Amino acid sequence: MKHFTTLTEAMEDLRGRGYTHEFGPQNDALVEKSTDTKLKSEDFNVDEFHRFEGTSDPGDEMTLYAITASNGMKGVFVSAQGTYANEVSPELMAKFHVADRAQVNTDGAVKPLDSLPTGQ
Repeated sequence: MKHFTTLTEAMEDLRGRGYTHEFGPQNDALVEKSTDTKLKSEDFNVDEFHRFEGTSDPGDEMTLYAITASNGMKGVFVSAQGTYANEVSPELMAKFHVADRAQVNTDGAVKPLDSLPTGQ
């Protein structure tokens, strides 16, 4: 999977791959912005995600999720991190903890730095 340097670049790539809907949080559901379609956590799967970190402002950190709904609708959900995080239910946010799910493409995840060799 390609590593993207900007959120816009990633969203354009996903749009080209059919992720054309935009979702926003609303309590315990994601809501598709143009159709008002509501998805509970059991109504969609996370296909991949990409995390972006601001260079100077922690408030610039965002995660872009590509999701597919059980009704076939494909789209994106952008979640801000830290202080400005979207307010959603714990049940909905649990759906986005994807590190332990083999079917989710985690290539866009921030990887920890390797430890420096001892003695340095």
